[in-house]
Amino acid sequence: MYMYSPTHRSPILMRTFLVTLTITLFISIAHAQSDQQLVDRYDKAVAAQNYTLALKSAKEISERYPESATWNFNLGSMLARTDDPDGAIEALQRAADLGYTGTRSFEQSEDLNPLREDERFKSILRQVQRNAQARLNEYIAEAESHKPKSHIPKNTPESPALILALHGTGMTGNDMINALKETADQLNMILIAPDALRPAGDGFSWTYRDESEWMVNHTITQAIEQHNIDPNQIYLVGFSQGANIALIMGQTHPDLFAGIIPICGHYEPQNASAEDSATLPPFYLLTGARDPWKKTYTHAKRDLTKSNTPVQVRMLAGKGHEIPAGPAGVKELVRAITWCQQNSTPDE
Repeated sequence: MYMYSPTHRSPILMRTFLVTLTITLFISIAHAQSDQQLVDRYDKAVAAQNYTLALKSAKEISERYPESATWNFNLGSMLARTDDPDGAIEALQRAADLGYTGTRSFEQSEDLNPLREDERFKSILRQVQRNAQARLNEYIAEAESHKPKSHIPKNTPESPALILALHGTGMTGNDMINALKETADQLNMILIAPDALRPAGDGFSWTYRDESEWMVNHTITQAIEQHNIDPNQIYLVGFSQGANIALIMGQTHPDLFAGIIPICGHYEPQNASAEDSATLPPFYLLTGARDPWKKTYTHAKRDLTKSNTPVQVRMLAGKGHEIPAGPAGVKELVRAITWCQQNSTPDE
């Protein structure tokens, strides 16, 4: 007589279960792959200025994820590009209602130029600005109580220099302290590394540019007050996503820094006036020869050289997307900061 046991499974039922599970997993994987394919198709179409194809991809993704503020914004942008202002306004309004906070995208994107005089667009922009301010206020309320990680060498001078280090996605300030403390010791500089505070993996992410800028400015202000930092000797070092922030802030807040050392970053030119460009600090662009973003440093050197900015590109043979480590790594980092010291022009 067959007695049911919770640990016993009919072979037929087990095979049916396995087949069903396999089909379910296959569908899930195929769906995920098609999501990425749509995103890739969208990105490539926008880059090629094929806005009809980009619109098709944006529609498919926004239909699949109707609660995505970002994809409703992208859809609105492509509708504006393809001469559908009413459809664009509708999609952009959905994005704003879903909490979209990308004020720079609204203010600067050429895709939205056909809508700029539309009163409906102006109203949506104001709503997005309110969304962004509310998000930033929440971040500041949390960040003001955050104590960044620090390392202070034993014999720092009365008014020491500062290395401000920004971690990459999924990392923490502690990771940057561990990577750079020997460099700080050799240079006799104070090392401070804040956390981005937006959770990502086992660490944090610099998710929003305005939050990143606030954290950098706040950390500098605190460091000057607490450690009597020489304001003319502040060096911004970043790795990966932190390097991206360093590249941006070196261009948009040049008066804050004596040098920018982005490690394995992705360069994008910022909208700066010719007058601002003339006062940029030295940039020492450090990356691995195997890093997939290394080619953007070639563009950075071209652009920065045009603005008479001291710039050096250093590609480390055999290295990928990583912070230089060990004695050789310390030597590279000391060389980078020392070069910035030698090429900076302190404020009078």
